[in-house]
Amino acid sequence: MDPTLLSLLETIPQKPPRSKLETHRELIRQLRRKGCTYHDIVRILHERVGLDVAVSTIHSFVKVRTKHRKQVQYELPSLESEPKSISLGADDVASRIAELKAKPIEQKPKPKHFHFEESEPLKLISHGGSR
Repeated sequence: MDPTLLSLLETIPQKPPRSKLETHRELIRQLRRKGCTYHDIVRILHERVGLDVAVSTIHSFVKVRTKHRKQVQYELPSLESEPKSISLGADDVASRIAELKAKPIEQKPKPKHFHFEESEPLKLISHGGSR
């Protein structure tokens, strides 16, 4: 990058987080991992941290950060416990597609449908309400 642009970037201060929950991000994440509901998290933040937020605020906060996490490329650990990126070439993709096409399709039983005889008229059933 151009040195003048780099110096410009260094002079611009970092903006503070927009959400008051940002400082408690890891706590919220760990509570969700432990199975806490959004209501539980609201109660914990109120009782332990003194922070009053709505359940919908917690939901939105978690939802936005979940979207960003899904976009991150994940690395799988190798047998030697070293991070290893997954990279598929065109040949790998083509062979995987061929394997999937060769795989037999599992036949599911068709759902049972109700059949009515045309000779029998349909009747309305009253549930005891008066008109």
